[in-house]
Amino acid sequence: MNTTDHPHLRNWLLEHLCPYWSKRIVDPVGGYFEGLDAHGHALPSPARTLLNQARLTFAFSLATVLGGDHHLRAAADHGFAFLKEIAQPNGPGITWPRKIDAHGRVLDPSLDAYDLSFVILAMAWYHRATGSPEALELGEQAYGCVQHHLADPKHGGFFEEHPLVGKLPRRQNPHMHLLEATLAMHGATQAPAWLERASALVELFQRAFLDAETGSLGEYFDAQWQPTPGAEGALREPGHQFEWVWLLQQFMQATGRTDLTETVQRLFQFGVLHGINTTGVMKGAVLDLVDKSGVAQASSMLMWPQTEYVKACVARFDATQDPIYKIKALAHWDLVRTHFFRDDGANWINQVGPDGQPLVETTLSRVFYHVVHAASELARLETT
Repeated sequence: MNTTDHPHLRNWLLEHLCPYWSKRIVDPVGGYFEGLDAHGHALPSPARTLLNQARLTFAFSLATVLGGDHHLRAAADHGFAFLKEIAQPNGPGITWPRKIDAHGRVLDPSLDAYDLSFVILAMAWYHRATGSPEALELGEQAYGCVQHHLADPKHGGFFEEHPLVGKLPRRQNPHMHLLEATLAMHGATQAPAWLERASALVELFQRAFLDAETGSLGEYFDAQWQPTPGAEGALREPGHQFEWVWLLQQFMQATGRTDLTETVQRLFQFGVLHGINTTGVMKGAVLDLVDKSGVAQASSMLMWPQTEYVKACVARFDATQDPIYKIKALAHWDLVRTHFFRDDGANWINQVGPDGQPLVETTLSRVFYHVVHAASELARLETT
């Protein structure tokens, strides 16, 4: 555990975590492997998901921006090259298939708004890491693909899949990550168009996703962006509550808007009051699922919501400069290190039960995106 002492978190990220993963997850044949086993060995699989390829390209690009060595740059280059290889001309722009093999052969040609959001995110950060103008062009092409094939001109937002347009229920989740991507592209380019796109997504959040009565975030909706009836429409994911806290803080910083301050406070408060486990060995960990009244709907705890709570605490510190949020962020990182990371200090347990025991033995490499992002945000606290 000493490798992640707080004053050395940036060093741990760049000298231990990212090198561990770059040595194991890069497939020389093409792209990245989809996961590791409990011993850190790559999981063999003929399939490569677009989601995973884009997320890891982002993560290694971010590590490069933070000062990672040439090995991490090479890992980012590897992902970028694979994303270029599997891009396909389609209508007015370029599309990316949802699933391919290591040689780039298409296994599932569907377009997915969620996955394409991460292509845009990866391109923004690869540009920041390398200065590549091609990355910006590909990011614009990816957004054009989403706009052309998936935009809903009647009710706003985007459909999730093409050609399966109109799939129900509709979800906030792809839009959340499209907001993340548009903000990243604005950060990389300062182009007003990207901030306009982000603003439209925030407007949809205010109009449809936000439950003003409880201050919580809805997940599932009908075609008109009304909450789906019954238990499904009442479900809340605390991890997503915390992701929106971080994203809206980023949005306010980019735009200078302050009208979302109370909304962010309420989102954070709901997540803390209802989404944190209060008993047992896993006391303090973020739960997977609650409902809008705050009743837990699952006793399990995934790794990724823990990282989003850390980011949300950093966002609250940025907004208020209250040191309590810095303390909370670092304390939760200690919880993650104790209960989720394995003995090697770089691989982790993807999900645990209330007794702290693993529910899943394999580690999904797509979660690496969450871990690197949270660690990078924590590393910022070291300088404040």
